[in-house]
Amino acid sequence: MPKPLVLIGGAVGAVVVIGGVVMLTGKKDTPVTDNSSKTGSTSEKTSSIKANDPNGDYAFFSDPSVTKHPENGALFGSGQTLTFEYDGSKTNNDDYATLSYQLYFIQDNGGVIAMGGGNIEGRGKGVFTMNNKVYASNAKNRSGFLELTGTWTEGTKGTNVRLGMYPIKFDISE
Repeated sequence: MPKPLVLIGGAVGAVVVIGGVVMLTGKKDTPVTDNSSKTGSTSEKTSSIKANDPNGDYAFFSDPSVTKHPENGALFGSGQTLTFEYDGSKTNNDDYATLSYQLYFIQDNGGVIAMGGGNIEGRGKGVFTMNNKVYASNAKNRSGFLELTGTWTEGTKGTNVRLGMYPIKFDISE
């Protein structure tokens, strides 16, 4: 009987279509992001590690309300600007709704580590940009994920909704 890890690895080799966006996942050693422009570097080696994600918690998705998002494998961490366009529909068209993000990176063993996040500048709907810097992190040159969440208020209660999970690559400031 094959080990569960082998079954997971085999299930990952597929084409996934979500919301009209195609994401290709490949064999065990294929990077989560496209590193085709790099050759033989250490960063290529560390970014090629696949996440151990049997429940699909980190699978790429983007809600249709996010009408523009960074491309898969976009660099993050050295002040690069990431842009999202959001139509406001999933946060009840609340003019004071906020978008926030949570970052994750993939360790050598495939484990995923949460590494913080924050709010994205802006409120309601429209174009949201972020260009944060990350310093001295173990995420340097690694693949990871950016989870986008919207929050709005109903009465006295805040309500959250997941808007997307986007594969990124960390380019950490020194």
